[in-house]
Amino acid sequence: EHNCRIQQSGQTQYVYNKGKQKIMLSGIHTTKPRTQRYVDAFVRGSGQGRVYQFRDIKELPGEDLTMYGILAGSGEVYKWCEKEHRDFYFMDHGYFTNAHDSPHWLRITKNKHCQNILQHKPADRYEKHFKQDIKPWNKGKRILVLPPTNAIANFFNVTNWLDDILKILRNNSDRPIDVREKPYNPTIEIDHVGATVKVDRPTVNRGNINWQDYHATVTYNSNTMVASLANGVPVLCDPVNCAAAPISETDFSKIETPKYGDRIALFSSLAY
Repeated sequence: EHNCRIQQSGQTQYVYNKGKQKIMLSGIHTTKPRTQRYVDAFVRGSGQGRVYQFRDIKELPGEDLTMYGILAGSGEVYKWCEKEHRDFYFMDHGYFTNAHDSPHWLRITKNKHCQNILQHKPADRYEKHFKQDIKPWNKGKRILVLPPTNAIANFFNVTNWLDDILKILRNNSDRPIDVREKPYNPTIEIDHVGATVKVDRPTVNRGNINWQDYHATVTYNSNTMVASLANGVPVLCDPVNCAAAPISETDFSKIETPKYGDRIALFSSLAY
C-alpha cells in the first residue's frame, strides 16, 4: 500500500512486480476526465493492461484491476473482486491532501479501502511532503460526529450508522454532540447499467471546525481524522475502513476514554 503521486512519465515505463511475477494491471473507467487521468497513468505506468468500461464487462478480466473511487461502476468492480478473491488496487484521495490539488497525491491500497494497519516507517516522507503543526491533546467539552457520506454509507451498508452511533454516545456520555455532514455530499442512485452514480443535492457548509471545543471526533472513515488528530482531538472510528484506527479507539461506547496514540507514527506510516 502506498501514498503515491501520479504524474506523466514521458518515455519511462514502470513494471509492478509480485515477487518475480509481473502484474498485468488494467483499470476501470471512471467516466470523469479529472479522475480518469489517475487510472490512465497507473495503467500506463505499469507498461501493460487496458482500461475497461464497466458496462462492457460481463465477467472479471483475468488481470489485476485498479479503480478510482466507488462511483460509475468502480465500486461494483471493487466488490466483485472481493467476492472472487481477486487482487485489486483501490485509489482515492490521499490521507493529507485532496487528489485534485497539485501535486495530486493519492492513496493506492491493495485489496482494501484504506491503510488500516500501522507500518513502522521513518518520518522523513511525512516531514518532506505533509508536515503540519501537531498541537497538544485538547480537553474540550463537546463531541464531534462526522457521519459517512451517502455514497460510503451505501457502499459499506452502514446507512444506519449515524442513528446507531448517536444512541451509543447518548448511552455513554452526557456531553453535547455536534453532527456535521461533509459539505459536498450528493445522494446516490443506480443507473441503467447497474453502476452507482451521484445525484447532487444542496448541502450546508458550516465553515471551519473550532477544534478547541471538542473532547473527541467520532467518525466512520472521514479523512478529517488527520486534522482532528493534528489539532489534538482524539478519534473514535471504524476499525476496518478508517486510517486512524491503528492509534484510535474503535469501541464507540468508550467515548469518555478515547485513545491518545502516537500521531507522528501514524502520519509517518500513511506518508509511505
